[in-house]
Amino acid sequence: MLTSTDLIRVVFVDDHMVLVDSIVSRFQRDPDIEVVGTATNADEGLALILETEPDVVILDVELPGRGSFDIAEEISSRLKNTKMIFLTGYLSDIFIELALRVNAKGYLLKGEPIESLIHAIKKASRGEYCFSQSVQERLVFDHKKERYSIQSKSMLTSLTSRQIEVLRHLARGKSVKEVARSMHLSEKSIDSHKYRIMHKLGIHDRVELARYSIREGLTLP
Repeated sequence: MLTSTDLIRVVFVDDHMVLVDSIVSRFQRDPDIEVVGTATNADEGLALILETEPDVVILDVELPGRGSFDIAEEISSRLKNTKMIFLTGYLSDIFIELALRVNAKGYLLKGEPIESLIHAIKKASRGEYCFSQSVQERLVFDHKKERYSIQSKSMLTSLTSRQIEVLRHLARGKSVKEVARSMHLSEKSIDSHKYRIMHKLGIHDRVELARYSIREGLTLP
């Protein structure tokens, strides 16, 4: 058991409140973990994380607002001692790739026992990696760089994390105006991202874009 000053301080950001309440309730019975706050969207989550500077942050890959990977980049650059774990229902190469890009220490799938998440939090707090088994099988470890990478041939790896977020919004049928409002960006910026996405992927219309997104596991059918 850790002392009060050594407790692992955790922030949980997920818009599924039933899941959050269930997990937080279980965390409260662990003597080594202290939940310092929860949030249900990316913007609230980022503000909370920057204010509390927790040891470990748990993020869903799909959040209302700016987007998980967008705020994860900011967390990685501003809070060097804060470790991130993504907890999601998506087993997608590009999401795993984006998690690794922002220096996340873990990528776990929802539906696994809560004990697996508790174990991952403790490992991440020590600077160790933690992945679900099905994620681990997709990774290779670079001993020179001391980090993992994913062997993916997907064209999506040519996109930035922000372009991935724009793509997901567009693939769900949102208009440029709606995407701009959701991501707090200008319509001109979204139009520019849309053009670059379609050019990089060799896609010419929104229907093809939606089909591609589903096929790559970015959105659900």
